[in-house]
This record gives sequence, structure tokens and C-alpha cells, in this order.
Amino acid sequence: MGTFVAARHRQEAMGMQGPGARREAARITGPWRWIDALAFQGYAWFLILVGGVLGLLVPRWGPLAFEVYARGVFDAGMPDQTLASALNQYRYMKSMEFGFGVFCVCFRDLIYTDRRFNRFYLGILFLGTAERALSVLLDGMPRPFYVAAIFIELSVGLIVFISTRRTLRAGLPPVG
Repeated sequence: MGTFVAARHRQEAMGMQGPGARREAARITGPWRWIDALAFQGYAWFLILVGGVLGLLVPRWGPLAFEVYARGVFDAGMPDQTLASALNQYRYMKSMEFGFGVFCVCFRDLIYTDRRFNRFYLGILFLGTAERALSVLLDGMPRPFYVAAIFIELSVGLIVFISTRRTLRAGLPPVG
């Protein structure tokens, strides 16, 4: 029995494991852990609370004067049906922000350990950043907050990309 235990410890020390065992992913440590947590969690909760809840749950007659806000974001001279259509699309996009934020919170562990979830998350984040930058080129310069959003989202994506190079389970088949 002692030989078996010694062999097992040797395997674990060498990074080898028995059949069916799952290798633990590397953990993020030091100050980078806090930078990564702030970037990932801050962005996810921003999507949920500011991007999603305020856009989804604030009705026309709501406490944040959503129609006044919308007329400031969109062209104030729009006919009512055009504004209603723009608001309809805007609320739909807010539901997508909300959904992505919930996805981030619910699947954080898989985003950091499973290559498919990681690529999916980073793909969405970098595609959104690219779309914002493309919009600046095609549509013109938006308000400063939206320009800053390009750099914030790019930074979040790069931080998570760098962090997950250590935490992805290399060589393991994807979950699911």
C-alpha cells in the first residue's frame, strides 16, 4: 500500500494524474488578481445594472425620465413612430447587454478555465469593441463616454485574455 501512495505522490508532483482525474487550473495571484477581478466583475455588473436594468426596466413614465434621455441620445426631431422604433431596438439591445452580463457572472469559472467559454466571452467583447471603433469611422465621433467605452472594453478584454492564459486547462477536453 505504501508503494501505491508513494507512486501517486510522485505522479502528482510531476503533474501526472490517474484516469478520470481533473487537473486544477492555475490561479491568478498577487495584485493582478485584484486588477482582473475589478475588470471582469466591474464590467459584468455594469452590463447588468447600468446597461441592462436601466434600459429594460425604466418605462417611459419611469423615475429616470427615460423618454427625455432617449430623445437626448437619439434625434429629438424624430416622428413618434420612428422614435418608438428606435426605443424598441434600444431596449432589445439593452436586453442583450443584460443577458451578456448575467452570462459573465454565471459562467465566470468556465470563462477562466474552459477554452470554448473563454473564446466565446473574448469574441463577444472584442467584437463589440471593434464595432464601436468601426462606428466612429463610419458614423462619426460620438459623445466622449462612448469613445472611452472603446478603451474600457478593450482593456477589460486584454486583462481577461492575459489572466486566462494561466488559468485555462491546457490539454483537457472542453466541458459539455
